[in-house]
Amino acid sequence: MASAEQSVTLTTEGKIAIITLNLPHKLNALTRDLYYQLSCLLRTGNDARHHWLSSFVANNLEITNAFYTHPKILITALNGPAVGLSAAMISFSDFIYCTPSAFLLTPFTSLGLVAEGGASYAFVQRLGISKANEALIMSKRITADEMLATGFVNKIFPVKTGAEETFLPQVLQEVKERLGDHLNSESLIKVKELIRKPERERMDGQTVAEVLGGLERLASGAPQEEFRKIASGEKRHKL
Repeated sequence: MASAEQSVTLTTEGKIAIITLNLPHKLNALTRDLYYQLSCLLRTGNDARHHWLSSFVANNLEITNAFYTHPKILITALNGPAVGLSAAMISFSDFIYCTPSAFLLTPFTSLGLVAEGGASYAFVQRLGISKANEALIMSKRITADEMLATGFVNKIFPVKTGAEETFLPQVLQEVKERLGDHLNSESLIKVKELIRKPERERMDGQTVAEVLGGLERLASGAPQEEFRKIASGEKRHKL
């Protein structure tokens, strides 16, 4: 029986690289680890990807899918900053309410990463291309007023500093009034389904493209180096 190293082999003949599957007793059916070994050979053996495949990729695909496929009315009450992946996630909310101090920050490019959580699509849809470029390419903070002007949030509640506990009751009152018993619950769900249907297929492809891009960056070590610079004080992010 061939060992794992012998089951999938790489040899060369001049400029030709030959990958051989050597499991005749199993009709060359591969295990998960052997599929990974095969992908490493196709990607010039970058073993750093293995760790990130089982953590970063799986987690990001799952959480992003859970948000953009959520069938019920999804409401976000944002009483502070939304940063990184969390900022991307809330963009799939049906309604967003915030306080004056709330802001979005997606510092992916500052950290050597790429957009994630479907932000490369959802931010463009919700912020518009100009503000989405500022947020994702420039890693620029997007204020509450900017979010309201672009339609990213539905309403800013005037909550004073030190009185943050009044925010959620205001949001709940708004939701109860606007989405109360005068509306048919099943109709709400059906209308949301129709609104979201055109973007579902695009989001399926976009989230995969994002995580593969993120995987490439993590495997390169670039984000780790940027985090090291921040931790050592060599670099300071403009929060």
